[in-house]
Amino acid sequence: MVKSLRKDELLRHIREPEKITRLRHVLDLPEISSRNYRATAGDFLDPYEQSLVASWAGHFPDVKMTFEPAGNWERKIPVYKPFPVEEEFVAAFYLEGGDFDHRQILGSLLGMGIERDKIGDIAPTDEGAYVFVKKEIANFIAVNFRKVGSAPISLKEIPTASVPEIEEDWIVSAAVVSSMRLDAVVRAVTHKSRDEVKGLVAKGLVKVNFKRAEKTHDTVEPGDLISVRGFGRIKILEPLYETKKGKVRVQYGTLNSR
Repeated sequence: MVKSLRKDELLRHIREPEKITRLRHVLDLPEISSRNYRATAGDFLDPYEQSLVASWAGHFPDVKMTFEPAGNWERKIPVYKPFPVEEEFVAAFYLEGGDFDHRQILGSLLGMGIERDKIGDIAPTDEGAYVFVKKEIANFIAVNFRKVGSAPISLKEIPTASVPEIEEDWIVSAAVVSSMRLDAVVRAVTHKSRDEVKGLVAKGLVKVNFKRAEKTHDTVEPGDLISVRGFGRIKILEPLYETKKGKVRVQYGTLNSR
């Protein structure tokens, strides 16, 4: 198993304190699973965190690591098992009652005192939404989650495997930028000033592919996903065109909040 010093080495390149705390806890799970000979699970991780956890799996040969829920979902939990077991650690609900967006549903759940790490993907539909949560809070959700904002809802727990994968609703636009620098692209899309973008990056409020952006002059490429706190997500799309004046015409998508 990985010794304490080695754990620090694995985490040394991470700059966000909350990620360090979350991932340090994940590094403890395989040892707990092996020592107690039972399955253990962490909280929901974003894709960047998942990639790190997956890269560490070789350090723990005594247990098998998987992610739940299965499928093409963004947020997943790491599960460590010393032997095959059918136990599930994620629950899924379908709620009905209105055309809610992701932010409204998440805000209502957080308003109930639930930690963000206990909540997985939220997939809105025209009449409601699918919501993944940790199994450990499923009973609490079933009893207490009755409204989104002031709108009453009906709630039903369903098998996680029955949740359909809903395609994200990206709105495609285009902009002309001086270069593919992170700050230039974010300024063009959000219409914020250079100083505002610089401040957001300095405060850790801009992420590229779920990793905190460290430098405003970093280059972004087609396929990259930029998250700007207070604005939302920006996906860099192909193709890119160079204008006659040497600037770049870039296609991008912004995520419809629904």
